Amino acid sequence: MSDDFARLANQLGAFANAVSDRIRTAVAERTELGGEAAAALIVIGHETGLSIDQLGKVLKLSHPGAVRVVDRLVAAGLAERKVSAHDRRVQALHLTEQGERERTTVLAGRQAVLAALLEHLPAEDLPILERVLEKMLVSVPCDAISAMGVCRYCDHDACKNCPMDRLGTVADTARR
Repeated sequence: MSDDFARLANQLGAFANAVSDRIRTAVAERTELGGEAAAALIVIGHETGLSIDQLGKVLKLSHPGAVRVVDRLVAAGLAERKVSAHDRRVQALHLTEQGERERTTVLAGRQAVLAALLEHLPAEDLPILERVLEKMLVSVPCDAISAMGVCRYCDHDACKNCPMDRLGTVADTARR
């Protein structure tokens, strides 16, 4: 590995940490939800009807950990459990109206962080960055569950033609 490549890789890692830290701080400033609860809120809002098991896989939580996160969301009036349309033995997760509002608030905080970072680039560099990021993003996940894990804080409405969509949905993965 060349020194230039090692330096670039190091800078990429440092930037990834800085972005992650800023997003987590912005989320913490906008919601009382701690841990992975904010990410759970975003994921459930994107893919309504997930089971607790599916949510746990996306967030890389144990089943008891996922149950605790869901219990917190339900207790806060942000999510609810309903009987799954596909399997009556499974509880499907849905956001309440309050949960949708909280999700919107969390996503707005994330968007503000990212917009502030992108403002430092000239407009003509943005399409180049988009192409590079898309190439890098598609190399990360191997299935829909890992793709949703990568995108657990994403505003999916803002990402038309998302490169992760080619891997299907978490629900599709569960039915295979």
